[in-house]
Amino acid sequence: MIDDKIKESLKVPEESMLTQDDYFSFLKSSYALFRQYPQYLSGSENMKALELAHLIPGVPETLLAIYVGINDAVCNKGLVSPFLPRHAHNNVFVYDPQVYSGKDDVPSGTLDAGEIINGFRPPNDSWDANWTYVMIEDPARSFESLWGERGYIDMIPAKFEDFTMLSDTTRTKLCTFIDPDAFKHPVNISRGYLKEARERGEKMSSEFEVPELMEGETNGLVPVVLHLGEKLYVARADFQPCDHCWSNIHPASEELAVVNENSAVPLNLVMEKPPVGKKYRSKLIPPAGSSDNTTDWFLRSRELFRTPIKQGHIGG
Repeated sequence: MIDDKIKESLKVPEESMLTQDDYFSFLKSSYALFRQYPQYLSGSENMKALELAHLIPGVPETLLAIYVGINDAVCNKGLVSPFLPRHAHNNVFVYDPQVYSGKDDVPSGTLDAGEIINGFRPPNDSWDANWTYVMIEDPARSFESLWGERGYIDMIPAKFEDFTMLSDTTRTKLCTFIDPDAFKHPVNISRGYLKEARERGEKMSSEFEVPELMEGETNGLVPVVLHLGEKLYVARADFQPCDHCWSNIHPASEELAVVNENSAVPLNLVMEKPPVGKKYRSKLIPPAGSSDNTTDWFLRSRELFRTPIKQGHIGG
């Protein structure tokens, strides 16, 4: 049977306290949740279509089931996770290693992305893994100044995400914790319902569980509890990283929530960046998809397990 084959194919990480049965049970329940929404699984698709990940194997609650519909210039995903660890999407600037060799030899105000992103990979094979990839550490460091640095090759822009709460909030409670500067973005400013969502978050945030081993994940972030159909734009107006995480662990929850994610590269930032130089113009294939292994930095990045427990029909 197909279920048995899927179960047998699940790869349990060494650090995990969960069994193959535990992973299969989560996958099966997530599949049933996705089945409720027409934008996800078609009639002929089964559990093979879902990706299953365990972001921090030592923390059982960080399981993540993903349905990927599109993963190109625009991405569309469905997400199910009891606890989504804190992370942000960082623009990555790429330099000739003969100018900046990496590690401690990077432009001032930046960090070597390969040193802090566990499982770091360039966005595709046309981007040399030996180049130096950096992210801004000092918020005072401008994009323009990094574009003008000697040895600059190109930038890999991080995508902005728009979350939509799809589940019935009488059956499941989810609290998203997000960088307060997200509410300065024009998209979130235009959403009048977010004022009440933030007020609900302030009242209810203490009811949501943060796993013991994840202490500090929500520090400095604003709690937001969305109702059915409400959206939260995970982005800052200055294009800087926007930290976020969520907890779906609440005593009143009867099931896990399904959150839809639409994401895309901010076009105005892409249009502003300088064109790729002649030396690389014909060789570099622009990044497609979410470029997660290039741009996503987690607070506990060194504990992160990026290899999927099970691949989906489209890479997530």
